[in-house]
Amino acid sequence: MPHPSSSKKPLSRSQVMSAIHSKDTVPEMMVRRSLFKRGVRYRLHRRDLPGSPDLHILRHNVVIFVNGCFWHQHGCKYTSRPKSNTTFWNDKFTNNIIRDVKTFRKLSLMGYRIATIWECSLKGKGQLSTEQALERLYYFIQSDEDSIEI
Repeated sequence: MPHPSSSKKPLSRSQVMSAIHSKDTVPEMMVRRSLFKRGVRYRLHRRDLPGSPDLHILRHNVVIFVNGCFWHQHGCKYTSRPKSNTTFWNDKFTNNIIRDVKTFRKLSLMGYRIATIWECSLKGKGQLSTEQALERLYYFIQSDEDSIEI
């Protein structure tokens, strides 16, 4: 008979959320590895820039955000809203979206070109393969376009 303390308890929402990290996520690491293989060098999480972009490519004046669909409410199949504490979560998501808009405006006024990569474009069965999504990012970096959303 198993020991009573060895039974598995369901994790609380707080425990689940505390395990989620904002840096070095799987999608972010995929982007970093892909760009590095192509010879693109970057700096990570520049705290001196608005929004602390995930990657900053000084040579091309590009900043890249690798956004989680849940946290930034992308609207894809990976976007959901918790059923409990709805007021808190609605406020949280609204503030995230407003902050993103302000951040992009500030970076644009500073002359940066902005790339947003959504988590869903790098996992699952989307319209693009992961390779195609990363290829689009690479060509954006080389171009003179102001922004891209993948």
